[in-house]
Amino acid sequence: MITGRDFVVLSDDWDGLPTSAIHLFRRLKNYNRVFWFNTIGRMPRPTLRDAGKVVRAVCSWTFGRFRRISLPVNDSDTLQVVSPLMVPWFKPLVRRCNRAAMLRRYESLCRKYEIRDPIVITTFPPSADFVQAVPAALKVYYCVDDFLDYPGLNHRDWAVMEEKLLRAVDALVVTSKKLTEKRLTQCPVLHLPHGVDFDHFHDAVVRAEPEPHLEHIRKPIVGFFGLISQWVDLENIAWLADVFPECSFVLIGQKDVSLSPIKGRSNVHYLGQVPYAELPRYARYFDVGLISFVQSRLTQAINPLKLLEYFALGLPVLATRLPELELIAGPLWLADSREDFRRGLEDILRDQLASRGQDAITVARNNTWDARVEELSGFLEGMSPMLDQETVAKEGLCQPLPS
Repeated sequence: MITGRDFVVLSDDWDGLPTSAIHLFRRLKNYNRVFWFNTIGRMPRPTLRDAGKVVRAVCSWTFGRFRRISLPVNDSDTLQVVSPLMVPWFKPLVRRCNRAAMLRRYESLCRKYEIRDPIVITTFPPSADFVQAVPAALKVYYCVDDFLDYPGLNHRDWAVMEEKLLRAVDALVVTSKKLTEKRLTQCPVLHLPHGVDFDHFHDAVVRAEPEPHLEHIRKPIVGFFGLISQWVDLENIAWLADVFPECSFVLIGQKDVSLSPIKGRSNVHYLGQVPYAELPRYARYFDVGLISFVQSRLTQAINPLKLLEYFALGLPVLATRLPELELIAGPLWLADSREDFRRGLEDILRDQLASRGQDAITVARNNTWDARVEELSGFLEGMSPMLDQETVAKEGLCQPLPS
């Protein structure tokens, strides 16, 4: 594992839902210093329709600037989390203001913590202006989604920012092979699929603690957890529920779309959002893991984080056929049509429910986040640094930043 480096990371809120970047840096911070910037991510377009969301976002960042995140004692020396004041609007003037705010916070961190020769990693195109301006040993775009098809975004603005970012970075790390098509320069590319916190999920099966919300739901249970947004094919789930009335269909997660397609069915249960810490206790009741996505540019480039989490629970998985899923071994049934979903679920119910799938557990155990950290570390260590240590020693710990 890479050790003794300073990482500057621009991504989702550190204390929010655990994204792939958070999973990686929860491990990397044990051997490196991590300076984590809570940045603007998948924000809506600033239209009248989304005005409420924009106002809430601005208020959040305004107060977040003064918010101090409570960290465990053993993290206080290796992880610093900051929330620079940013406005969720991506026109040139506002972008310059956001860039200036982020650079000021970075300069402050440089002075206080003597940041040396950092590796800058970002997961979002809105950080492009900062990434281009800040001195660094290495600049990396960790691309986890095709944002140019993400619902609720101004895709024209995001395309401009992403192109600028792709030309500014020294390396590209992608979670699906489809995303390698975004590369605009000859920079190195690492295909780094999602991993899994194996113990977090598998231990729930071993302990088998009761969860009252699911104790009385009829089995077998076909379950889904994750954000329920436009890419989730709720009409397909409703159709499956009608075709398989003997099964219960359980959905867990935050929703930002109407659930009207699945309403009115006695064998469909929506349990709402569950904290990540408690999610395995709920999901251990599943008999089948479900990934029902619509086919789109976004989903064609997606690597569902939940797949290996289902496998860690020992579940067979029924999923929409996505390019990244075709690369994965294990008890996985891929469907191109509703008829494929029907046949796949019939096969699983007939052959896979006698016991927890050892094949699924083995795949998950071999694809942990610890393994992914080692892959990322090897990639970063194998790249020639843009700033050698001698140059840093001569020019100072934190070089002057553009105004």
